[in-house]
Amino acid sequence: MVKDPQVILIDGPAGAGKTTLSLKMQAELNCQVVHLDYVYDGWDGAFSKALTERLIALITAFKSGNNFKLSVFNWEQMNFDSTRVITAGDTLIIEGVAAGQSAVRALGDQLYWVEVEDEIGLQRVLARDGASFESVMRRWKEREAEHFRQERTRDFADFIIPTA
Repeated sequence: MVKDPQVILIDGPAGAGKTTLSLKMQAELNCQVVHLDYVYDGWDGAFSKALTERLIALITAFKSGNNFKLSVFNWEQMNFDSTRVITAGDTLIIEGVAAGQSAVRALGDQLYWVEVEDEIGLQRVLARDGASFESVMRRWKEREAEHFRQERTRDFADFIIPTA
């Protein structure tokens, strides 16, 4: 069993560069990454109590040295249709909007906030996913902003990383 497993949380608005940072850290730390894009319950269930419960269960299992079976969301089918086993280890990175929410950050060891101006973040997402997502992403950005206002995630970050 690993002594004192570490959980790194990376949060910030869509298009800020959270995934890029997590992949760089993964290469340096040789660890697993959980991308919340595959854990959200679609667009409407992304900031749900169920997400919070899944993340708490995942972190608790990881810190206890246990494997965890994580349900994976299929965005084309709009349902959870597979699982991924997160194995015990030294370090786990969880990245995505809401990774650093209050109930989860209490269990994490480090919280990174990746920051970007709203319009730049939106344009990055649209360049990545396609212009057809603009109306969905604009609604997402509103919900995301409200989530961050309530959770004050940035205020609790150990590290703040601005991106341009």
